[in-house]
Amino acid sequence: MDPPDTEIIPKPMTNAKDLTLEQCIGLKLMLDIRAFDSGNGPVPVQQLPPQLKHGLVEISPCGVILFRENLASIAQCQQLTAEIRECLPANTLIAIDQEGGRVTRLPRQVSTSFSGNMALAACPAGENELLAREVGAAQAAELKALGININFVPSLDVNSDPANPVIGVRSFGDDPAAVASLGSELLSGLQEGGVAGALKHFPGHGDTSQDSHIDLPCVGRSRDEAFAVDLAPFSRVIAQANPAMVMTAHIQYPALDDSCIAGTDVAVPATLSRAMMIGLLREQMDFDGVIITDALDMKAISARMTPTEAVLRCFAAGVDIALMPLLIRSSASFNQLQQLVSTAVEAIHSGELDEREVRASVTRILALQQKFAPQQPGSEAINNAVIACPQHLALEKRIAEASLTLVSGQLTPLGKTARIHLLMPGEEAALALRSALLQVNASLTVSWQSLENFNAAQERDWLANAEAYLVGVSEPAISAVALGGAEDLTDLPDHSPASVQKALLLQAPAMQRVVIMLNSPYRAPEYEPLTDAVLASYDGAPAGVAGAPGPAYMALAKVLCGQLEAEGKLPVTLSTKLA
Repeated sequence: MDPPDTEIIPKPMTNAKDLTLEQCIGLKLMLDIRAFDSGNGPVPVQQLPPQLKHGLVEISPCGVILFRENLASIAQCQQLTAEIRECLPANTLIAIDQEGGRVTRLPRQVSTSFSGNMALAACPAGENELLAREVGAAQAAELKALGININFVPSLDVNSDPANPVIGVRSFGDDPAAVASLGSELLSGLQEGGVAGALKHFPGHGDTSQDSHIDLPCVGRSRDEAFAVDLAPFSRVIAQANPAMVMTAHIQYPALDDSCIAGTDVAVPATLSRAMMIGLLREQMDFDGVIITDALDMKAISARMTPTEAVLRCFAAGVDIALMPLLIRSSASFNQLQQLVSTAVEAIHSGELDEREVRASVTRILALQQKFAPQQPGSEAINNAVIACPQHLALEKRIAEASLTLVSGQLTPLGKTARIHLLMPGEEAALALRSALLQVNASLTVSWQSLENFNAAQERDWLANAEAYLVGVSEPAISAVALGGAEDLTDLPDHSPASVQKALLLQAPAMQRVVIMLNSPYRAPEYEPLTDAVLASYDGAPAGVAGAPGPAYMALAKVLCGQLEAEGKLPVTLSTKLA
């Protein structure tokens, strides 16, 4: 597909009945533009090359989703979103996953990141709902200033499985009522600020031990359990907060739909299930907004069918927008996408897809675009001052401090001239906590090592001179491949990060031992017999604005030095053995 010689001005689309079927199908697609090959190999898209511009004009999708690779600075992000709206209609949807905590896309050094859902849930009762609404409002203000009008939040997954590899701290916890309450407040703050939200991942990805990015999880709850736990937050928030969108989950849920993918014994994923999309979400829960899939290039879907098959099946199920139907990496990708559109149009002509449903779907998409249209040229100037402003940074700091939880044991404040040794998952985390500790108390002596480049002999030498041993645990853990020198610990049953950390805690000389659960708190009970105290921060991001230590690290330093109490409460139930 070659770019034209002259600029193509996008035509506004306002009424579904006036559009061609090709235009309708195009509007039911949302593309990623993470990287693109203009002839010299794929590079991150931080400005639109001509071939990509032309491809977007030809397909005319409802919008695009941006990732971390697309975003380098405030000015660059604003320029990119402006370029997108120069080749697509001005009310085009530009989306992002800016959850906070483990899932952030905006550069942390120049924007407010927040600590994520589980940290919000850990804040004191009576305050956390207000904080959740304020986070939504702050996210809306910063995203609008960047030209982004959809944030795929909040996650309403009730994290029931401690071994869940993909949700974890992205959830508000394991209490459906708390998940609904906090999710409703965050969504309200976001949408009242002019940015569309999306409840995810319907009908609930919390009771899974597999990651749908790499497999197709199956939820084994009964139908009654599904309504009492997983579906309860969606039902309540839909009724109370008028969400603009709902995002599907690539999961099997046989209690809600036990039909199988043709020719297999695999239950139809929720994304492709008409029983769940129409019968449950539309009819039973009375949701009248836009339904969007999770990314269709995830292996839960892509390993089982072609992109075209996946798109046709999700449209037949009642989904409005297919997110990332195939990878857009070159002009050839747009040729494939054009063929997909043509096949979908043929499916309408043959009756495989219902034209009335397709046009009704497009009507919902056009209404979404209109409702959350960005500021137009000539209107009130975009307010850059809201991005990482003092008010938002103060909110970020309050959540980090109020959520910090003493899971078990008793914490003895570090002495003014204490000698401390840190063992952290990565070098960035080690340097961030060291910097935070020294900012709080410059008289401390702080040595450190990371699991990324570990040396057992050096660790023993440092511990021999330390008075306190602080061990950071990141769950899900980094790969054991990153442990490097851990082969020195020949007495260990394995060289996983957890085994290394536990063995060193056992071998350490008499001193105060503190374990810090940087992300998921679920494995805290395994460390309790080895330590004096276990803390949970729910946020392992080392970097904050302007390269400072992340707010969770500053909060940890204050608690460890006795300048702050750990006032957070666990929003999940811990067991002595991880399921």
